[in-house]
Amino acid sequence: MRSSARSTATMTRRIVPVKAWIVVVVLPFLAGCSGLVHVPSLPPVSPDVLEREFTPAELGEDTRQFFDFLEEIHPDAYRDISKEEMDARRQAMIAGLEGPLTRRQFQPRLAILVAGLGDGHTSVYLPLEEFWAAEDGAAKAFPMDLAWREGELIVRRTCVVTEGGALGPGARVLAIDGRPAPEIFQGFVAQVSGETEPSRVGSVERNFSARLWLAGLRAPYRTKIASAIDPSHVFEMDLSGMPYGAVQRGEAPAAGAPWRLERRADGVAVLTIDTVARDLDEFEDFLEPTFESLAQEPPTALIVDLRRNGGGDSRLGDELLQYLSDRPWRQAARKEWKSSAPLKRHLKSLLPAWIRWMPLQYVHPVGRKLWNTPEGQIAVFEEERERPRQEALRYRGPLAWLIGPGTFSAAMGLAAGAEDCGRGLLVGTESGGAANGFGEVIPFRLKHTQLGAQISTAFIVHSGDPNLRGGVQPNLVVRPEPGQAGDPVLEAAIGALLSADAPARP
Repeated sequence: MRSSARSTATMTRRIVPVKAWIVVVVLPFLAGCSGLVHVPSLPPVSPDVLEREFTPAELGEDTRQFFDFLEEIHPDAYRDISKEEMDARRQAMIAGLEGPLTRRQFQPRLAILVAGLGDGHTSVYLPLEEFWAAEDGAAKAFPMDLAWREGELIVRRTCVVTEGGALGPGARVLAIDGRPAPEIFQGFVAQVSGETEPSRVGSVERNFSARLWLAGLRAPYRTKIASAIDPSHVFEMDLSGMPYGAVQRGEAPAAGAPWRLERRADGVAVLTIDTVARDLDEFEDFLEPTFESLAQEPPTALIVDLRRNGGGDSRLGDELLQYLSDRPWRQAARKEWKSSAPLKRHLKSLLPAWIRWMPLQYVHPVGRKLWNTPEGQIAVFEEERERPRQEALRYRGPLAWLIGPGTFSAAMGLAAGAEDCGRGLLVGTESGGAANGFGEVIPFRLKHTQLGAQISTAFIVHSGDPNLRGGVQPNLVVRPEPGQAGDPVLEAAIGALLSADAPARP
């Protein structure tokens, strides 16, 4: 999710407002306005819908509900596809509902439609409740982590051992249960809402085992494989399902605590930030002692790892940059926010129930402008650069940021902010989040199937040019290959920072 309450970013605990009660009440509202970090979780799915079959009429009504809501709150729903083309696709999909379907049978059909909008923040969630609840679901998941490379599925990690290593990193998976594996994978990619191709591919890689189960494939998985030792040797074997967590899934290294600092034997410090979807005060409580430690014992270089960070609240990114940059920065140039009654109700819902009746939206210029914009029209917010405060703990040494397909939304904005102020080397591959794209989502459930979904309410321009596409690009491109030992992205970043000919910061 994206956030852009950057006008409030300096209201940290180091600055005591004159009217504390206003800050206590309004600041959570503004945080919600600009990233939906404090959005309550969606209500749980009723158990009785998990295996129920829904009639074509019910499924058609859920489809209409999604698109009616889309057209009410989205700032530019048909930017990448005409309304006429999408209407034709909807009619064809609904006409093809010849019989009743379960949630997991219906979700791919609706997801393909929604993915056609080209908005990574507007999506229909996977019905993972079934996968985790079923006896043959997460407990018997496909036991390999696969990477998509040039039209082939390559084994990246496996918890299945074969004599001689034929089934190991680098092996190619050709078919599963008689279906061509590349065809299966590409079918899943078509169901993913994403702003960049690396983001969509990375999402399928991480959730491949769950998607297999939702598509009806079950353990044991009859799998055709081209050997990692001799690619001309093709063999088949039945793979027993294993618990989902038995193998690490996805390109980036395994996750630990959401925020953590590791000091390596070579003197390099690695600061991993796996999410910015947390409370700002909590993040400050982590950053202050972390940078006290870095000041007391300076590392030879600092690496900030954003490869597993799916976003959250950009104010956390601004706070991190306060410790790293003595130059102004901005994570975005402009936000175009569509005013609507559902958006206003949603933002009000972020306040404690006892205070929602008060017109607190008029206390801050962001709220005033949004509420005073006629519903259905766009409120435009030009973003100013953040000014670095006087920060005694600021780190000024060699710095690199690790980015990749999992660097999404506000994490992509953080990388863009670092690029904007020229602080640090970006290493890895293109971010999964687009430099210019939609955000500020409202989550909801569909009436009958109770599938989770979300729709964007704003367009965020990061580069200043709204027509630019694609994600944040690294200065140093490093793409790990399946079976490659260690963490090549991290090692490349360290090598670049510590090399004798590394350029000094101007």
